[in-house]
Amino acid sequence: MTASRRLLPVVRGLFLTATTAFVLLPLAVVVYSSFRGATVSGEGEGFTLRWFREALSYEPFTVGLLYSTQVALLATLISLAVGTSAAYAIARLHFPGRELLRSLFVMPLSLPRVVAGFSLFVLYASLFPAAYGTVGGIAFAHCLLLMPFVVAIAGAALAGLDPALEEAARDLGASPLAAFVRVTLPQVRPALLAAGVFAFLTSFDEVDTSVFLMPADTTTLPVAMFLRLEQRQDPTVTAMSSLLIAGSLLLAAVAAVAARRVAGVLVNTPAPQGDPAP
Repeated sequence: MTASRRLLPVVRGLFLTATTAFVLLPLAVVVYSSFRGATVSGEGEGFTLRWFREALSYEPFTVGLLYSTQVALLATLISLAVGTSAAYAIARLHFPGRELLRSLFVMPLSLPRVVAGFSLFVLYASLFPAAYGTVGGIAFAHCLLLMPFVVAIAGAALAGLDPALEEAARDLGASPLAAFVRVTLPQVRPALLAAGVFAFLTSFDEVDTSVFLMPADTTTLPVAMFLRLEQRQDPTVTAMSSLLIAGSLLLAAVAAVAARRVAGVLVNTPAPQGDPAP
């Protein structure tokens, strides 16, 4: 029995190491290929930065990068605003249809993204042709995919808070909006920051839905990379993928540092003294 207990941490460590390697090895292969510059025939050029220069000078990639950033920012802001409000209503308010509302925000997870993209294409083509191919139209489509994650993360953060804190702020004279902004929102800010980073990266990387909603001359970066793979098999796409991997890691690191600082400020800041009720 003692020997098995001693072996348990070793087995757990080996399992975690194997799982980490299984997840990270494909990314390592992509980064390695972008520096080696292997062609389809398997002939390598040695260590080179040629494909990074080509990726950064390839116009569809540069235009798609700007387009994807605009779409992801708009989709993230909308999904955070609507998703946080919906999560607050579900967690704090009691009204008929609350469970139905929760189910509506989870339903997009059960719908294949290809089906969602084609359905939105039909919707835009028949009712809203002006929205087809625009930043707002694609951002709206992405919001449908991001909303379940934002509602789940924000709802989990709100479920861990004591409603009595907000009620005390209202008893001291604060309006419901002021109580939420000054008491509840600072406490869920780290969770909202994590939800925002996750939503931005998910929207930026979306291909299946976006490919149905854009004309041929306007594409997001992932769609431009997909079309490049159909046209030419060279390491330009792997070079851009390596840059995106580095950017994602940097964004996640910045968000983690910001979340820790916000949490530290909340811990070290004394509770605000509300204005006495009239």
